Amino acid sequence: MPLPPGVPAPLAEWWQRLVARLVDGLILGVVGYLIIGGIIRSAFSTEETLFGVTISTPTFAGMLISAIVTFLLYAAYEFFLVSRDGQTIGKKVMKIRVVKLGGSVHGGLDTETLAKRIGVLWGPQLLAFNVFLNALGGLFSLVNVLWPLWDKPLQQAIHDKVAGTVVVKL
Repeated sequence: MPLPPGVPAPLAEWWQRLVARLVDGLILGVVGYLIIGGIIRSAFSTEETLFGVTISTPTFAGMLISAIVTFLLYAAYEFFLVSRDGQTIGKKVMKIRVVKLGGSVHGGLDTETLAKRIGVLWGPQLLAFNVFLNALGGLFSLVNVLWPLWDKPLQQAIHDKVAGTVVVKL
């Protein structure tokens, strides 16, 4: 099957992208949620006793700071790794790479392209301070990662469309 115009190598399969994101999610989840989020939430929480059980509830400030710090962590991870060679750790494991549409298979992405990609990919994380907004952000994120399943011929997620990128096999 011939490559679509502007695609420098065969496109990555959706499942390869999913596995790569799961690997990255494990790394970021441990650092972001368990360590950083736990510290921030415990520093900004109130304790309440209901039916003899004491529970800790994060304050609005704790939730907001946690959302911002987690977004910055995710954005920094994506920015520094993908700007260097187009790959996060998960993408290296799966032997796939993010490239600019019409660009080369080698090297990383420029700052402008990465800012667009990261904004759409990880921006919904900033909504995690509110349960309702977090649910909307989660719904958007789900649609975003499923988008390549029906996007033909480039198999781009929404963040790829905004940034003008594709994910290719090495």
